[in-house]
Amino acid sequence: MRKLRTPLVAVMILATPAILAAQGFRIYPGSTKYIPPNTEQSRKMQEAMAPGTVTTHYLTSDSFERVVAFYKTFARQYDMPGIPKGRKLPSGQDLKQTYFIFDGASDLSTSKSWAQVQRPFVGSMDENLQPQDVRDITVINASQKK
Repeated sequence: MRKLRTPLVAVMILATPAILAAQGFRIYPGSTKYIPPNTEQSRKMQEAMAPGTVTTHYLTSDSFERVVAFYKTFARQYDMPGIPKGRKLPSGQDLKQTYFIFDGASDLSTSKSWAQVQRPFVGSMDENLQPQDVRDITVINASQKK
């Protein structure tokens, strides 16, 4: 029995990352789907994504930390190189932002399933790249490449 158990444990340990990666994106419990207004700016944002990428947005009043803790249970947190921690909006409000990879890819450019979690929500930018429609809620931007 002991001889059989050792290989079984080894297979389970080796299979765990693949199982977690296969889980993919899950909607944060209690969040609601957000459909951005059909504006020239939102169309340009979608066009800037890689071809075949579909982005879905979800909003929640839960804290940034609580949403991050949820995704950490089954996805790999990814820190975007070159984006400093502790950024602030022009209003002085802290901008919290992180990314999660769901498919085991090494970074966002090679991933087919990832999400950005951010608080506060920034609905748009004006012509001077100043944030507009800033709301004190957490947004989850889920991206899937086909």
